[in-house]
Amino acid sequence: MSELSPLSNYLCEAVDSAAANLEALSENLEQACDLITQTLLSDKKLIICGNGLSGPIASLLTTCLMNQQEFERPSLPAINISIDSTTISAIAKDGNYNLSYAQQIRAIGFEGDTLIALSIDGNCSNIVQAIQTAHEKDIKVITLIGHKDGKISAIKQGQDVEIQLNTNSIARAMEAQLMAVNAMCHQIENQLFGGAF
Repeated sequence: MSELSPLSNYLCEAVDSAAANLEALSENLEQACDLITQTLLSDKKLIICGNGLSGPIASLLTTCLMNQQEFERPSLPAINISIDSTTISAIAKDGNYNLSYAQQIRAIGFEGDTLIALSIDGNCSNIVQAIQTAHEKDIKVITLIGHKDGKISAIKQGQDVEIQLNTNSIARAMEAQLMAVNAMCHQIENQLFGGAF
């Protein structure tokens, strides 16, 4: 039998990592989907943010909710607060980059909304500030993070849902976040519409 190429080994590691994350993801993903569905059925909105390499995955989540993933259906109220570079740079210019998401949540977030925060690093100060602001406003919180036992985990409260990825690799964390976001969108569409549209 021939030895696998470096690229084949890399792909095998990705598949193994996905399998290792499957069990850890599924239980908390169910809780997250139930919380999101409850939020939407209560005519509230989702506020989404993602740091660094999690930013594009946050954008994908927002797009799938606002448009569709598997089938045509009504748009769902989701706002991505990590994509407005003008707002973020204006806040950062004043020396408050750590408040780049918190200030936006303070302005547009209301009790009963849900914040979904994605970060590969479990210690990002602007995500921590966003979560603390959400808690102050009685906004529920879902986190999808790559590292355990960081500042983000430390501020978790009662009904917050934390989805921790079982990897220290940035690439594996991104793959797991993408898998989780696709699964969330699929489950939410089925819970709300059941393929009716």
